[in-house]
Amino acid sequence: MSTPGSPDAAVGSRARKRPSFFRRLNWPLVGVLLLLAILLVVSTLRSQPAVPIAFDPDSTADNGLRGLTRWLENLGYPVRRTDGLRFALPAGATLLFVYPNQLSYTAGEAAAVRQWVEQGGTLVLVGPHPEDGELEEAFGVHARTQEDFSMREQQTQPLIEHGAQAYRVDWSVDSAVLDLTGAPAAVPVLTTAGGDTTMAVQAVGDGVVWHLAPGNAFTNHGLQLEDHGDFLPPILRTVPPGGVVVFDTFHQFGLSRAGEQIATLQDWIYRTPTGWATLFGMGALGLFLVLQGRRLGPSVPTAAERRRREAGEYVQAMAALARRARLSDDVAHHQQQRLKRGLARRRAVSPDLPNAEFLIRLSGGEPPLTPAVIATVSATLHALEAQPGEQQLVDLAAKVDQILHDQS
Repeated sequence: MSTPGSPDAAVGSRARKRPSFFRRLNWPLVGVLLLLAILLVVSTLRSQPAVPIAFDPDSTADNGLRGLTRWLENLGYPVRRTDGLRFALPAGATLLFVYPNQLSYTAGEAAAVRQWVEQGGTLVLVGPHPEDGELEEAFGVHARTQEDFSMREQQTQPLIEHGAQAYRVDWSVDSAVLDLTGAPAAVPVLTTAGGDTTMAVQAVGDGVVWHLAPGNAFTNHGLQLEDHGDFLPPILRTVPPGGVVVFDTFHQFGLSRAGEQIATLQDWIYRTPTGWATLFGMGALGLFLVLQGRRLGPSVPTAAERRRREAGEYVQAMAALARRARLSDDVAHHQQQRLKRGLARRRAVSPDLPNAEFLIRLSGGEPPLTPAVIATVSATLHALEAQPGEQQLVDLAAKVDQILHDQS
């Protein structure tokens, strides 16, 4: 049993005053972190993979265009996309694919595309939506709903020389046919059994426009199962080898960007539920820290709160510490070793020899030292062994520097 003044009683008192681990925890912060973890887990479990929209150049789904883009690249045609903040065709564009859009063309954009075609460009226009009036008016071909639901199309022009006489429609996308009444110069290439046009070609200036219904739009399914690859060689006849092929993804995806792949951290944060949960959690954590008055580091004093010390104060402080630690002998020994190593560096003499033997070996070494230098070195070594005072130690250190400098 310990008395009130005993060491055991003091230790027990400190143990009782020390808070336990659970009492030291910041429970509000733990709660915020736990809420963030739960939110991330729930978002991850409930998030569904993004369903690619039709005619996505990067999609390998049945209604995607990955097969077409790979085919063009293997043929030597660089493939580009209009992914900027404003619609503009890349330099050197020779072939442009325009698929059903989420974002309608403006009058200026439609006029620019028509002018580009008139100057020799080749445009593949796939089933423009009825609400995209500017682009339809630019070329006079409109799309309308198919009524007879014919699944086979007949070739009406000998443009596909080695192709089949009839082709099946790709039913993995919306069905539509073309209305050519506003474009007398447009020539039907494929027609249904009911006489509706599903593919037509139109000469505009020095360029060519190919009008395609969605069922003939070179989707992965159409290329693989319906032999729609036969339609591509006639289109490429007016495209120079190695010409730049462009997909208008600016209008196709609009502001939603729903068809693009998640390739960067920014895409993951902005376009997935888990990413949004992360942003929300970081915002909640930041708000919590602000409300708690926490800092992300120690406070930085202002210039008025601190007084800079002079360099002499540091020297005096270090000298006082060395004096209290009684380091004079160590300093003297260090200076001896520094002098002996410096002189032995160019001579076959070991600096670990006793001073007397070191001087004998040094006097006979190469390059030789003069007797005056040997005498100076001997006097310096003996003085460093004689427990010099502080001022004398400073003078001897300067003497060592001078000897090493003269013999370097």
